[in-house]
Amino acid sequence: MADSKTNKPAKKKASKGGSNRFAAYFKRMGKGLSAFFAGMKAEIKRIMWPDRKRLIQSTATVLAIIVIAGAILFAVDSLLGGVLSAVGFYTPAAPAETTTTTVAAETSATEPTVAQVAETTAAAAASETTAAN
Repeated sequence: MADSKTNKPAKKKASKGGSNRFAAYFKRMGKGLSAFFAGMKAEIKRIMWPDRKRLIQSTATVLAIIVIAGAILFAVDSLLGGVLSAVGFYTPAAPAETTTTTVAAETSATEPTVAQVAETTAAAAASETTAAN
């Protein structure tokens, strides 16, 4: 790159070591923080702090507004809840027809198994055929 005023090539600045850049960063940040806190201190001195009477009055006003707003919200919520309950909004709808499926449970010693039922049915059918002949 050329210098715009003299048409001479621009000199490259020598890069400083990493530790110098690190220290310079913290030095800049320290100056910035000190300027910030100095400005903050000056602003705090300009604040017109309320006296005790005014502070208590403002606090009581805020608390009263909060209580009134809470009472209004409670009343509106109760009113709307009552209206919606009366209309039937909160009642559950009739359940749709459901089909139930049963799962075969374990058989006990007194219940016949499928093989036993099939055997009994086959024996009964065989006796009916012999009786019919």
